[in-house]
Amino acid sequence: MDINKITFIDTGTSRLIYGWLAFAISSLVFAGMFAFFVVMARTPLILELFPGSDYVRVALVGHVVLSFVIWFLAFKGLLWTLTSTVMLDARQYSIKAGWSGLILSVLGTILVIVSAVFGLGKPQFVNYVPVLSHPAFYSGLILLFSGITVTVVNTLLTVLKAWREKSYHAGFPVLTFGMLVAGIAVLSAFACFGLSWYFQTSGAGANAVLNLESLFWGGGHILQFANTIALVTAWLFLTIIVFRKFPLRDVYAKILFGIYLIFILPAPVFYFIYDISSHEYKNAFTAIMQYGLGPSTGVFALAILIAISSKGIKQLPWNKPEFSSLVLSMFLFALGGAISFTIGGYNTKIPSHYHGVIGGVTLAFMGLTNYILGILNREVYRKRIASLYPYVYGIGQTLFVIGMFWAGSHGVARKTFGADQNLNSTVKIIGMAIVGIGGLIAIAGGIMFIIHSAGTLLQNGRQLRVETREDIELALQGRAGLTIQD
Repeated sequence: MDINKITFIDTGTSRLIYGWLAFAISSLVFAGMFAFFVVMARTPLILELFPGSDYVRVALVGHVVLSFVIWFLAFKGLLWTLTSTVMLDARQYSIKAGWSGLILSVLGTILVIVSAVFGLGKPQFVNYVPVLSHPAFYSGLILLFSGITVTVVNTLLTVLKAWREKSYHAGFPVLTFGMLVAGIAVLSAFACFGLSWYFQTSGAGANAVLNLESLFWGGGHILQFANTIALVTAWLFLTIIVFRKFPLRDVYAKILFGIYLIFILPAPVFYFIYDISSHEYKNAFTAIMQYGLGPSTGVFALAILIAISSKGIKQLPWNKPEFSSLVLSMFLFALGGAISFTIGGYNTKIPSHYHGVIGGVTLAFMGLTNYILGILNREVYRKRIASLYPYVYGIGQTLFVIGMFWAGSHGVARKTFGADQNLNSTVKIIGMAIVGIGGLIAIAGGIMFIIHSAGTLLQNGRQLRVETREDIELALQGRAGLTIQD
């Protein structure tokens, strides 16, 4: 299916995509609120207002989980729904399961937000999934992961049904295949979480206290595969939207996605080979991510860059959010990746690295949101904002990353706030000042994105009501009183 010619979505699918998008945007709202608090607590002159505040640490947990875990999973929920139905000209295997997955995820997120807002539990800065040690927060994560699991399984069944019925008319879409691989990565990650919990709590070697670092270590690494695959899928999506062509042959793209699977599928087996308290366990998952993410991602990026370079720089649509988001996303992701080679010690180079990577993923999802709002047939709200927010967010995030890198290069420790940062030199102050300025600009870009997207979702746009293939044919012929969007 040519994604530039999608003019209809059946009502059930449209509503579910709408729900996932609304959920994703809502998670960003709260992530931004917590981010503002954290940025202010690290900015010179302002940081004195937060001398050793314990709540800053709570806010950091809330921000990381909402922006790094929930926002990414929610947008993947949208992509799973879109690529398994619209692109295959198919309906959900079970619309009830589709809504159940979304509702469970939303309920879990509400518990996470409530826990962070009211400061329930002690902050635990665990890699990949930091937590608040409180039953409400843990229950929220369980509900969230359960909802995503239901969504992924329903997606797999939807695709299997479409494949058996051959509902799609062309070859099996690459973007659908990519999101299937992302879904398998998520299931593998959740299996790792479960196995880590099991081996820590069962048998003769059961721990009296659950080691949260070990709990989320393995699965956290595999989740990065899911995030990266979704990012690449979004890049390909945006490239097709802008240039109306796929940057490489379908078979090569599927092979590249398949290479990710080689590293994803064996991950749960490691729990039967290594003691999860051992260095071998940690090194195994580190090696998986080190060797498994780069090759395919690099080839995809190169193919897209070649597609971009085939156009003259003046011919490129710089005012189109789908294009600017794509370019800035690739830049930020590459910047974060480059910084990873310089990391050493416990300093702000580490958050500099992952904020570059996370910012790249977020920008790609932002750009794709603009397209999705269009196929949902919503009237655009504040169209001018859409052409600006990728630049505002991208510039702000770049400054934030550079500031963190600069400060870390001069010894500023990560996860410190207020006077605890020990900004005892001009270079440290300059670095963290850049962090504060960049953070505020990035938050402003995020607010612009939310205003545009939420405003568009809340507009009383014309929603297509097509229930059968006959209805679709009538709509395409301009009958049945339906208006089709160009």
